[in-house]
Amino acid sequence: MQLTLIGMSGVGKSHWSKKMEALGYRRYSCDELIADRLGTELGKKGKATLNLAKWMGQPYSEGYQDAEALYLELEKEVITKVCEELEHSSQKDKPVVVDTTGSLIYLEETLLKRLRKLTRTVLLNLPVNKQEELFETYLHDPKPVIWNGKYLPFEGETPQKSLSRCYRDLLSFRNKHYTLMSDFQLDYSFHHNLGTTVEDLLELLGSSLKQ
Repeated sequence: MQLTLIGMSGVGKSHWSKKMEALGYRRYSCDELIADRLGTELGKKGKATLNLAKWMGQPYSEGYQDAEALYLELEKEVITKVCEELEHSSQKDKPVVVDTTGSLIYLEETLLKRLRKLTRTVLLNLPVNKQEELFETYLHDPKPVIWNGKYLPFEGETPQKSLSRCYRDLLSFRNKHYTLMSDFQLDYSFHHNLGTTVEDLLELLGSSLKQ
C-alpha cells in the first residue's frame, strides 16, 4: 500500500508511520524533510518537530509570519519531491507511507490531487472532546503550527486565552478540510488504543481501501 497520513499535528501520524517503517515501509516525514531544507538556519540537532516549533514560534512572536511563509514554501517543495519520486520509482510495489504536516491542506489543489492520485489518504480522526487535550499537548510539547490567519486575538485578551480559543477554531476549520480530502478515516478510539498494533491498523486499511 502507498499511504498518506493526514490530521492535526500531534494526533499520531509520526507514531504510526514509524511503526510502518519498521515493517518495511518507505517513510517520508515531511517535517524532517522541511528541517533538512532549513539546515543551518534551524541550527539545532535533535527532534525535527521540536526544533521547527522553536524556530517558528507562536503566531504572536516576532518573525512568525516570515517563518510561516517559508515553512509553507518548503512544504510545497517537499510534497512535490515526494510526488516526483513516487511517479518515477522503479519499486512501485514497495509500500510507502507519507507522514504529512498538519498544514498540508494549505497547499495548492493541483499538488494535493497529484499526491492523492499516487497514494490513499488516511485521516487520523480527532473527536471534539479530545481537542482540549491536544491543545495542552501543544503547549507542553510544541509542534510547528501554521495558523494561516486563524489567530485572531480579542482586545485585552491574554496570549494564552487567545491561543486556546483560536486553536479550537483552527481545529474545526482543518477537520472539515481533512475530511474532504480523505479516502478513509481512522476512528480515534482505534488509532489511540494501546492495544491496537500496526498489523491491526494495516489489516483494517488493507481491507477498507479495497472496497
